[in-house]
Amino acid sequence: NERRWESSWTTDGEGISIEKSVERRVARHSVPPFIRPKQVPSYLWYMTSEGKKENQKQEKESSPDQAKKETSLNQQKIPMVAFIPIVWAIIAMVITTFRSGYIQGFVEAVRTPEANGYCRFDPATNAHACEQRTSALFAPNGDSENATLLEIAADIDAMILAACKAVGVENPEIACAPHSGARLVDSRGTRVRKVEELIHGRAEPPIYVVPRWLHFIWPTVKVGHVVTPSNVKSADPENPMTITTLSLRPRVFKIKNFMSLKEAHDLIEHNKPRLKRSTVGATATYDRTRTSSNTWDISSKLARRFKRRAFAMLAMDHSEKLEDGLQVLNYQPGQYYKPHVDWLNPETEDMEGNLVPMVNNGTNRFATVFFYLNTVEEGGHTVFPRSYTHKGFDGNKVMRDGGPNPLPGYISDRDAAWACNISSSALRSKAIGGDAVLFYSQLPDGELDHESLHGGCPVLSGDKWAANLWVWNRPRDGSFRPKKRPNNQQQQSPKQQKPDGQIFFQVQNNAGFAVDVHWLNPNGEKAKMGTLETGEFLGLNSFNTHRFGATAKGGDNVLWTHVVKPEDEGNVAVILVPRKARNTITSSSNDPK
Repeated sequence: NERRWESSWTTDGEGISIEKSVERRVARHSVPPFIRPKQVPSYLWYMTSEGKKENQKQEKESSPDQAKKETSLNQQKIPMVAFIPIVWAIIAMVITTFRSGYIQGFVEAVRTPEANGYCRFDPATNAHACEQRTSALFAPNGDSENATLLEIAADIDAMILAACKAVGVENPEIACAPHSGARLVDSRGTRVRKVEELIHGRAEPPIYVVPRWLHFIWPTVKVGHVVTPSNVKSADPENPMTITTLSLRPRVFKIKNFMSLKEAHDLIEHNKPRLKRSTVGATATYDRTRTSSNTWDISSKLARRFKRRAFAMLAMDHSEKLEDGLQVLNYQPGQYYKPHVDWLNPETEDMEGNLVPMVNNGTNRFATVFFYLNTVEEGGHTVFPRSYTHKGFDGNKVMRDGGPNPLPGYISDRDAAWACNISSSALRSKAIGGDAVLFYSQLPDGELDHESLHGGCPVLSGDKWAANLWVWNRPRDGSFRPKKRPNNQQQQSPKQQKPDGQIFFQVQNNAGFAVDVHWLNPNGEKAKMGTLETGEFLGLNSFNTHRFGATAKGGDNVLWTHVVKPEDEGNVAVILVPRKARNTITSSSNDPK
């Protein structure tokens, strides 16, 4: 192309012919029009003496107005090649500025906020001041008091194993083996995935060690301790979610700004038409201890959003197999829920499957997130009668009935009423719309927490809208369904270590009809333990001098009683009813009441 250009240029002697030759070449090679010689001042005219003379001749012949017009047109249309030096100058300036550190410092500041520690740019020295930590504090799951300073390992797997050994995890080679599910979680609920996060100070200490099979539990630290979880997106960016410790045992936390008021209102309106009377237990039976209305919201957009947010707040990956769905509740004036535990009792619950969390992949309810959808005018608190570590506790225990070792989940009617009385010093969480309360049904080591007794106080004015999410420690495989107990003696389930003085025994129904077995407190109130058909067995854990009784299924009159003695350990107490009473019951109804 270059030779062809030169040939056409030297062959033609006149400037006009040169111009025409160039035009033809431009058209042939599709060069953009802004570089065509007729539209811009072309340096080609000055490459030969003939071109210069012709240009001068044309300028003299042109009128002043025409020359002005051409000059203005030429000034407006500048060739792109003229911008090349400017572009290179800008690029050079950017490179120089970046190398000086100012832009790089800005990028680092955006990528790694100062609040998280990490590298900070120092304009005075044009350098970065990076925290290069060589050690970090590690603590057992949920326990901020027993932290240990450890040297940071070369990789995350080695760090997890070393931390497990340092904080006293049993069988660390198994519980904290690489890729076993063991993990590290920092004080704001964010999982630590790389040792660089420890080296540069991005993970906030202490770092909690969570062995396999277990889930992270928020540390209580102290009553009133406040933390802002870093892994949860707040419903209102101007009011971030906060977690405040209300009680050390049971572990109870107030969740501020869990949802927006609009979200709460929309959830109420979506579920209001579907309410029905609430039930209790895995077998969904009606009971006088629970008088509210409820419904289940499993798949609505809002329910899914609440569930994902709750799992993020718990520092857990969301899985439908780990939750029961969202239960929406409504309490009218006077309605309440007597204190109870959320976990299912492995001793008495009529359910298939293993309910002991740490034995043979057992699973049970791990945590409860209770959402307040509106602010109750008066009453409607969530009460924790067995909390003795909260602010305002005066040292007088709320639970006075039932002896020193009451059965799990039991509270007398008198104590339940006193717990909700504002004159008592029981822990009561006020229902404020948009907030929530979190409490754990399991301890950090996976054992069931008998202190997690809680209930809903009666609504005194207005009404109460709420929802709750039960989170399990392991997936349920479909075997968790109501069951009939076999007609042979049950063996004691593998359990966590029995408390001192606990006695395990069984009762067998030989009454000739179905009976309900109750624990009888010193005031004569009954706590139902289970229902037995004729010939069936029921295993019970109790203590010396505790009393049990049997009534006809659904009845009130106690037909048989038994006082627990140390020699009952491992033996069977047989339910027998006098013939006269048996004949009266069986003749009055085929299904005795």
